[in-house]
Amino acid sequence: MSTLSALKTLTATSIVAALLAVTTGCATPGYNAYGDVYEDIYKDSSVYKKHKKTIKTLEKDIYLPAIEQQAANKVAGMGYRVRDVKYKKGSSTIKVKAIRGNKDYKIELGYPGYNVIKIKED
Repeated sequence: MSTLSALKTLTATSIVAALLAVTTGCATPGYNAYGDVYEDIYKDSSVYKKHKKTIKTLEKDIYLPAIEQQAANKVAGMGYRVRDVKYKKGSSTIKVKAIRGNKDYKIELGYPGYNVIKIKED
């Protein structure tokens, strides 16, 4: 009877080990069995080339308003009324036109820290 019990244990252990090996192989982060085969084909397709520029402009449009709003909030918190905010993607400065009292000001903020670099009366 102990031989039968040992055989059952060995069989169950083998099945569990096989299942773990398969599961670990398929669920490994970064592993994509079909990515290497189909990725190059997709990038060469006309659909990808057609929408490549659109994807890049969408990324810019998503983050740009949030950056400008944060800069406007910073300047408004300093006591200015914000008239215009300009930021170009990849730039390290944000340019803000603002009013305080009866005077116009040009304010430069650093990006990404939003620290004041220069305040110039316009």
